[in-house]
Amino acid sequence: MDQNTVEPSVEPKEEYTPPTFQPTPPKKGKAGKIIGLIVLILVLMAGAAAGVYFWKQSEISSQKSDYDAKLAAAEAKNNSTNDNKTDTNTRPAQELAPPKTETSTTCNADELTLTLADADGGGAGTLNKAIVLTNSGKRTCTLFGFPGVSLVNDNGNQIGSPADRAKNYTEKSVSLAPTKTAKAIVSYSDKGNFDAGTCKDGATKLRVYPPNDTGYLSVAAPMITAWCPGFAISPVQ
Repeated sequence: MDQNTVEPSVEPKEEYTPPTFQPTPPKKGKAGKIIGLIVLILVLMAGAAAGVYFWKQSEISSQKSDYDAKLAAAEAKNNSTNDNKTDTNTRPAQELAPPKTETSTTCNADELTLTLADADGGGAGTLNKAIVLTNSGKRTCTLFGFPGVSLVNDNGNQIGSPADRAKNYTEKSVSLAPTKTAKAIVSYSDKGNFDAGTCKDGATKLRVYPPNDTGYLSVAAPMITAWCPGFAISPVQ
């Protein structure tokens, strides 16, 4: 080859680079603003709801604490009251014979005298005595309903339960002029008719609350030495 011959130049080939796709961010329009506003409102509502929920929980917890404290105080008071109460066998008789009819003419214990008398009836192990109430005052007074009656010992401690109200009697108002009397029938049972331990020994007196009065009278009752089931009282007659 001739040295003077010039070889043609070869241009280097450029490498092909594919175009890169760049997504165009969407333009914010009214729809985007509305969605953003809705999201914001939902977030605020959720926050408010959470705040209300926790406030409610705090309020409920506070109310529960107050309730528990009041309940504990009530239980403590009730326990204290119960500690000062006596059982059925030592309750005053008038608690089981509450006032039914009370007027300005009702006879009071301090204007009555009390005695015991024989009474008809009884049988099958049940005995009767008449509680006789005499108006020893200077005015005419009235008695209506059941007296409260219980057995006590010489120290005044109640023996057994107060007398139950006898059935099959009709209550009526009894007017007592001075020196006049009214009576009620007390029924009691013979101790020998019951198993050992059923009756309560030690009774020596009857304590009687006139109907509708909290005062009482006492009378010796040597024939009743024990309280037994079936101890009952009729209304005044």
